[in-house]
Amino acid sequence: MITKEARQMLSLTAPTVMRVLRALSGLCDASRSDTLPSVGTPERAALSQRVQQLFGLSDTSLMPDTALMLQEWATTISDAAEVVELKLFDLVANGAFSQQLQRQYRHEADALRQEARALAALMGDIQGERSQERTLVSWLAYQTVPGFMLGALLPQVAGWRNRNLFDHANALWELKAGDVLVTHKEGWRALAQRLPSLPVDITAVVTEPLDRDTYRTLIAKGVAQVIELYITPETGVLAYRRSPKAPFELLAHWHPTESENYLLQLVDGRPREVHLAEPLHWVGGRHFVFSAPVAPAPEPARVA
Repeated sequence: MITKEARQMLSLTAPTVMRVLRALSGLCDASRSDTLPSVGTPERAALSQRVQQLFGLSDTSLMPDTALMLQEWATTISDAAEVVELKLFDLVANGAFSQQLQRQYRHEADALRQEARALAALMGDIQGERSQERTLVSWLAYQTVPGFMLGALLPQVAGWRNRNLFDHANALWELKAGDVLVTHKEGWRALAQRLPSLPVDITAVVTEPLDRDTYRTLIAKGVAQVIELYITPETGVLAYRRSPKAPFELLAHWHPTESENYLLQLVDGRPREVHLAEPLHWVGGRHFVFSAPVAPAPEPARVA
């Protein structure tokens, strides 16, 4: 067991914190303004409570009553907060334009940092030399498990430019070859059906397995490749695949065990055994599928 004192803190830049604060502010105030609600109002109290809960803050002085703008909170949290864990929301997409937040799950800072590094290495390996010049556009809520990792922390760790379709509706058309767009399967289904074309040679990242028709449509409309991720709200990103016909492969810091219900997670060289809510069915090495492989039916006995 790793004590709170022994855990490493997560370094978050002010722009990264600001993205999350804007998302939380939109839950408490429909105006989505960067101006903080007035002191003493239910909106300000609700926002403060959400920020404290998500970032695990015990020091309320990081959100002073004298602050007028969200940016002030973002700066003080980035500079002074001891973030050792985040409580991120599960996400359920009811269509492309409706994302419902479910319960929150605790994610430790060192595990989040290791996951971001593994994803940055994966994306860098895919795109090679241009990876440091990349732009990543997300269509996910920043306060969710996939939204925080893929839309906020990954670009910070990798040094990529970062936009969000909720805030910048035209960001999709600013993408160049080698850039990344990430959303859930409902978002990709809407883009594939509604748009006559997509930016050429971008990488499409989807937070869950994609149906075959949408996959084929994305490729036909100019997408260079589709990366499907396997994510659970308890563990974050576990694995990826580049083809709907392929099994999923574990990210570098996850390792199989003899059980289909447990994985070994290496965080800064320390192993942890992690129980899975759903079993994985191994098909060799670090690869798995969701349902157990079907054994071939026995041949009927021959009659002499």
